[in-house]
Amino acid sequence: MVVAITLNHATSNGIVYQASFEPEKGMNLTSFKINDFELIDQTTRTAFNNRFSGLGPLIGPHFYRRQKDTLPFLRNEDKFSHIAYVKEHGIEDPFSHGIARYAPWKYDHGKWWISGILSGKDKWNDISLAELEWQDFTIRFHAQLTNQGLELDLSIVSDTDSLIGIHYYYYLPEGNGVIKSRVQKTVLIDRKPTNIPSDWDFNKNHELNFNLDREADFTFTPFPNPMAGEIVLETSKYHLLTKYWSNSQENCWQLYHPKDSSYVCIEPISSQDPLHPNLTVSQLKITLFPTLL
Repeated sequence: MVVAITLNHATSNGIVYQASFEPEKGMNLTSFKINDFELIDQTTRTAFNNRFSGLGPLIGPHFYRRQKDTLPFLRNEDKFSHIAYVKEHGIEDPFSHGIARYAPWKYDHGKWWISGILSGKDKWNDISLAELEWQDFTIRFHAQLTNQGLELDLSIVSDTDSLIGIHYYYYLPEGNGVIKSRVQKTVLIDRKPTNIPSDWDFNKNHELNFNLDREADFTFTPFPNPMAGEIVLETSKYHLLTKYWSNSQENCWQLYHPKDSSYVCIEPISSQDPLHPNLTVSQLKITLFPTLL
């Protein structure tokens, strides 16, 4: 039976934060509430149940889908509940976005915090995670509720190039919102670097205003500090400030919003080009500050 760990914290001015994690299913953030208002899009729970996507998954040690020649050979793949589903939908990588969002974590927790560790030496269904990921690694995760919201500390050490990040699915009331951030003028579109298009709302002060009335799957780097980013999501019901710090300039944040979807993903990642990471050691500290309107 999968155990959900629910953290609670009440501030002196009457704000109550609640965060629920499922460490035995990839340390997924299944709920994040401020005063009973849910920020994680619960309509994505089906995707979480089917293939460990949706709700609040992690990214790492790799991003998106690996090349066919680097995929693991799976013994007893029927023991992995999601693999039949992804194969039916034409997905070759059984662990898209990395093993961290799938495998059970070792963890400890208190009333307002949870810590976890995942290692390539750990076994899942009698197979080492290093075999499933094609390299040894250690990922550490710590989350805690504070007077401002939710703080995260993620790090990875690996044999070959790797990264770490979050892929939380934030609810969009009425299916719309605006993303505001200061970013470099170069963006990855279709995984290729290009200047921010002239028809986007982007000015000489590097201020981006992106309306979520259209789809997005873009990679940005922060400005002016190349090691720290701030992204604001404005909706009709709440605002969410995402602040992150990286231990190097190898970082970015991904904006993902399928057209007409009920969610948006703001994804700090410890690589400038997530498909081509350059580090074997990296860290991210992320804070999520929600405000109800």
